[in-house]
Amino acid sequence: MKEYVMIPFNVHTDRVEEAKKVISELISNVREHEPKTLLYKSLQLKQDPAGFIHFIIFADNEAHMRHRSAPYVLEFIKKLYDLCPDEPYPLFLDSFDSCGAVVEAWEKM
Repeated sequence: MKEYVMIPFNVHTDRVEEAKKVISELISNVREHEPKTLLYKSLQLKQDPAGFIHFIIFADNEAHMRHRSAPYVLEFIKKLYDLCPDEPYPLFLDSFDSCGAVVEAWEKM
């Protein structure tokens, strides 16, 4: 069963560009090493460029646990926490309802 995670966080305003670089490095590693991470989307708030939300969909719990223990994820966490005034916290979600062309394609996976 798919697992959904959202992680909202803020970075120090003078370190936004550094955060974006660290995030891009993480996503590059996820892309290369995690075929069962179905989506890893980093979103930046328009009204507050120091605010981010990561939205992640894992194929299953095994993929989620593999992600969490990957060395590049552990390194990312160290770097990111140094950039944040408050520690990021994950929100674990259940899928309730959805619609749209992307969702329909997604459900066929």
